[in-house]
Amino acid sequence: MDGRCCLRSAGGWGAGGWGVAGRLSRLLFAAGALALAVGWAQAEDAVVISSSMPAQVPGLIVTDTQTLNLPAGGSIALLLRSGQMVRIRGPFDGTLAAATPTGATSGAAGLIEALRGQGVDASVIGAGRGASPVAQRAMDDHGVAVDPEHSAIYCVGPNETVWLNRPKAFNGSLRLRRAQSVREVSWPNGATKIEWPGDLIIEDGDRFETLSDRGAPVTTMIFRRLGDVATPAAWIAEHLLLGCRQQAEPALRELARAVDEAGDRPR
Repeated sequence: MDGRCCLRSAGGWGAGGWGVAGRLSRLLFAAGALALAVGWAQAEDAVVISSSMPAQVPGLIVTDTQTLNLPAGGSIALLLRSGQMVRIRGPFDGTLAAATPTGATSGAAGLIEALRGQGVDASVIGAGRGASPVAQRAMDDHGVAVDPEHSAIYCVGPNETVWLNRPKAFNGSLRLRRAQSVREVSWPNGATKIEWPGDLIIEDGDRFETLSDRGAPVTTMIFRRLGDVATPAAWIAEHLLLGCRQQAEPALRELARAVDEAGDRPR
């Protein structure tokens, strides 16, 4: 059963204090989201889907300036931020940025063309849009469930609702702290979750802590704001590149299985 949050201010987060400041925060978030979207379009960072090299574990972030070393016979499958996937086979020793010269075609096509021009065995992985039903369901759900009993980083899309799951270790209420402000939240009887308080605007990088009865931090929740993503694979990439591993890892495992079943297993 869902419920609405019962709020009691304990440090200056009253609804009346969010007039001009609240509107300004929304404008700043919109500007920040646009800036992030522009930055993402130019980035060449990637996520490891699978690799024949034990040290290159699934979910590992490969930045555009990080040296990627593959011996002869080695193979790695990478998920680009755009959701496109590529397979690189060794020998290869270089960076994704250096492999793609200025002016090259963007995305997987440009990377593949540049690598092949250097004599590297590289190809696009075509697992398809339906490769990760878990990610597709998360995109369609438009909701982010926050577990206040465990520390984590959460990614929130522009049209997603944030829910606070009812904690088992608290007697119906808990205290949230952001910076020097503290807010108590509680769950109505029978409610398994409550909607995030509407006057607590979540901006990119915001950090909240749950507090013990003595005021000591117990868990930490960090939020990252996302722009729109076009495919489930892009959803996975964005979440992992921003540190939201808890949300994305089940979908990444599913995507890796789909890549293997499509015949792109490392050899």
